[in-house]
Amino acid sequence: MPHVSPLSMSETKQAQEDIAWLASATGFTANSMLTLSRRPEIAKAVLELIRAVVRNPDGTVDPELRWMVAHITSLSNGCSYCSAHTFKNGADAGVSQEKLDAIWEFETSSVFSAAERSALRVALTGGQCPAYANPDDMVEMRKHFSEEQIVELGAVIALFGFNNRWNALMETDVEPQVTEFLEENGYRGAKEDRA
Repeated sequence: MPHVSPLSMSETKQAQEDIAWLASATGFTANSMLTLSRRPEIAKAVLELIRAVVRNPDGTVDPELRWMVAHITSLSNGCSYCSAHTFKNGADAGVSQEKLDAIWEFETSSVFSAAERSALRVALTGGQCPAYANPDDMVEMRKHFSEEQIVELGAVIALFGFNNRWNALMETDVEPQVTEFLEENGYRGAKEDRA
């Protein structure tokens, strides 16, 4: 049961257009945004970050990698809500089922490239609290990514740091459309993945 109930879409007057934009991209209306819309200026600001960081068609990092980084960040935080969303969004962006199933084994699984491993390694440590980046891991990232791309990947980690804290704090309910997708694809969830 969430600590603060989400508004209905009709109650989100000031943020309604932005929330509808996100729903058109995901196929469902996010409870987190409906809750944030109790303060529409905050909802709109978060939605602008989402638009700029993970839903930007002009980004410098492949969308599949952005969503895998978001997923590892959320898993490292243990955020069930964001883990569910980033799993679905990753699949929607083209991340293979094989990679999604092996995401915790990114260090050893042959399905991940050296570049993906370097980004996911930083997402794992950057997603934890307190966040940190091992200097050796950052050196490795520089072998595969430009500084602009490293900034973009860091922004994904930071954005989901906010999203993870917000949704864990509010105990946001995962939407039925996301739950159905997860069940159809055998997803176990953040807590089970860490076991």
